Amino acid sequence: MDNHSVSILIVDDDVNYRTILSDFLKNEGYDVDSANSAEEAINRLEKDFFNIIISDLKLPQKTGIELLKTVKSRSEDVEMIILTAFGSVDSAVAALKIGACDYLVKPLSLEELSITIKRLIEKINLKNYASYFKREIFKRFFIGKSKAAAKVIGDITVAAKSNLNVLITGESGTGKELSANMLHRLSSRRDEPFIIVDSCNLSENLFESELFGHERGSFTGADVLKKGLLEYADKGTLFIDEIGEVSGIIQSKLLRIIDTKSFRRVGSSKNLFIDTRIITATNKNLKKMVEDGNFRGDLFYRISGFIIELPPLRERKEDIPHLAHYFMTKENKVQFSKPISRLAMDKLVDYDWPGNVRELKNVIERSIVLSEDKEEITEDAIQLEISNRKNFDGRDGSGIFERKLSIKEIEEKYLSYLLSKGYTKAEIADIIGESERSVYRKLAGVKI
Repeated sequence: MDNHSVSILIVDDDVNYRTILSDFLKNEGYDVDSANSAEEAINRLEKDFFNIIISDLKLPQKTGIELLKTVKSRSEDVEMIILTAFGSVDSAVAALKIGACDYLVKPLSLEELSITIKRLIEKINLKNYASYFKREIFKRFFIGKSKAAAKVIGDITVAAKSNLNVLITGESGTGKELSANMLHRLSSRRDEPFIIVDSCNLSENLFESELFGHERGSFTGADVLKKGLLEYADKGTLFIDEIGEVSGIIQSKLLRIIDTKSFRRVGSSKNLFIDTRIITATNKNLKKMVEDGNFRGDLFYRISGFIIELPPLRERKEDIPHLAHYFMTKENKVQFSKPISRLAMDKLVDYDWPGNVRELKNVIERSIVLSEDKEEITEDAIQLEISNRKNFDGRDGSGIFERKLSIKEIEEKYLSYLLSKGYTKAEIADIIGESERSVYRKLAGVKI
């Protein structure tokens, strides 16, 4: 928002004062109008929108306080500056409690007024920016009208206003990385780097080198100095995905980083200091891991200053029609405009979605391809995985219990089925809601 797009209303019963302020602010490039009373100002507000109102505290008939109450009852988007004589500062402070953004004491310094308005414009821009990204979160992922989705949006918005470390929990496919990204973009660090660390794809040694960087000659193959992801995330946000997968040694080092805000490159004795917000994510129950001794309790409390829990899709099924429509039109606005049949939609809503929104996206995109020669997306085009709890082997799931099987045997049968269908390990991880590392371990002894 530049000066020319900012509209200001000056309310003062002193015509000379109104003229001085109006001329000054017009020269600053603002769109300025004026009123000589609270009543006239209220009439103007019924016809026009003003970003900022500058009002004297003492006005004939209705006071500046009464004007403030009326303005705030109608809209929270209008910011108000109160002007007061020196002896009425207490009343101005009372105005702040009601909702005024600032007060200035007469006789007024025009330079001080200019600075106050510029600071206020920054606040308005930040509020507009936050509102924009809040809408973007809804548009891009948390689509729908469920209370669960609305709570996530609210949590992300609140967390973005602080500098606390954030832990995002939820099953695979619920949108943990997207949530972290949006949180960063809503925060005061939005113009700084957002760096992602995927714990599942890095061994302990590689994790350390990637995170901390290394000095030249620190180990075989270290031919040049390499900056770590922590250095690149300075002033910005470091997102560590699947924090529950990191080793005890790495946990200890992460704890030290958070406590000291410093680290050392591999092979170096020099501390490097950083200002980085840390967001972590996991599909595991970290509290249970702490109780079982598999995760450091002190690290858990450091990373969980604010916890955001992402609901699985099966707990917000009312959003499925909205999400399905979004995925049908997102990348196919021109070439695809077919409706989805009632039976097809019922099939989507009835499914448990172990792979969550990511799985729904894949199913919808596959159904589009299968419906090229049809007038609508039919039930047959909705190809769901055998992982549905109702359709695993027989409509009620009873078929898998024809003989007594251990949980391990049932799991192996299912993994074998997925492998036979040609799914990659990454896709299987999405379907069963576990990390790739966990899938690799489980697939070690499975045969097709």
